[in-house]
Amino acid sequence: FEQAEKLESTLFAMEPCCGYSQISLRLQNMGHEVKVISGHAVKNWIATHKSNQKTDLNDATALAKLALHDHDLQPIRVKNVEECRIASVQAIRIQLRTQATKSLVCFKSLCQCWGIVIPRGCLSTKKMTDAVEAVEKLFGAEVALSLRILMDAYKFSMKQINELDKLLDDLVERNKQAKTIKEVLGIGTQTAARLAVTTGDIKRFPTPRSYVAYFGLAPRNIITGHSGTPSPSKRGALKPVSSRGQGKISRHGDRVARSFIIQCAAVIYMMDCKGMLPECQLRRWLHEQIKRGKPYGKIIVSLAAKLLRIVWALLTYGEKFDIHKAGVPRSVLAAKEKPLKHDAAAESAA
Repeated sequence: FEQAEKLESTLFAMEPCCGYSQISLRLQNMGHEVKVISGHAVKNWIATHKSNQKTDLNDATALAKLALHDHDLQPIRVKNVEECRIASVQAIRIQLRTQATKSLVCFKSLCQCWGIVIPRGCLSTKKMTDAVEAVEKLFGAEVALSLRILMDAYKFSMKQINELDKLLDDLVERNKQAKTIKEVLGIGTQTAARLAVTTGDIKRFPTPRSYVAYFGLAPRNIITGHSGTPSPSKRGALKPVSSRGQGKISRHGDRVARSFIIQCAAVIYMMDCKGMLPECQLRRWLHEQIKRGKPYGKIIVSLAAKLLRIVWALLTYGEKFDIHKAGVPRSVLAAKEKPLKHDAAAESAA
């Protein structure tokens, strides 16, 4: 940074690392331009132009060439300080959640080795501790003490997770974008925080499809010169036009955010199964997919993509979530609002 302060406005190109956001922010504050280029792009350039000979010199050459001459390349977005705070708290929570899950699984498996059956899905620490104490004479004081230590580790991890949940709630409430996302049906604090951190400026996504594709929930296009011709399926019927040249979802982008939004879609599906989902366009669409015989997995992925389109609309147009408008095309809403405005204007004129 001492050398950067002495330079005039310069373009810096780098590959992403753990602290790339903080480094980029400091360089930008000095008046420099920063481009963070994906390692995949650098690797592909070296494979194409340098016979896949990866050296430090070739890495630097690839970064310079891509930053200066590849105008179609999309650099990695630099997170601001507020987004880094949310991402750090959530990363620590995910780590503690992993540790707690491993401790619980280890406890149950050791109990099963000694013939102590703990029901699947049981999360009551008191019941599990009582089950161990009931047969303490069987496996001795040493094993009993070890199991208590393992259970204490699980309890302590869960206590820390609850504290982090409160911190994350405060961060989401202070972030305008995350707070708006949290209003959507089925989306909670974890998903809202992750989407806010990965989205950034919503103006980067000109269409809802581009926003869905950013999280890897859009189908991959596999189009060649002959893919547009109708091809019969195994049963002899022609495939629908929408499926020609399209494969499975791309699974591009942030894996955790994609997992969270799919879980949100599963929550809405469960609400409908329990009769808790009110009458709305989402419910009608869901019943239509079920009636068509669409598999559960495809319904959930399609619903997750629809939730992302709703999030895009809220962030783009600055509106609040309305369950009766969610999932309704904007052209249909505009057509419904025109007669209402006309009637209001006629009443005011009268």
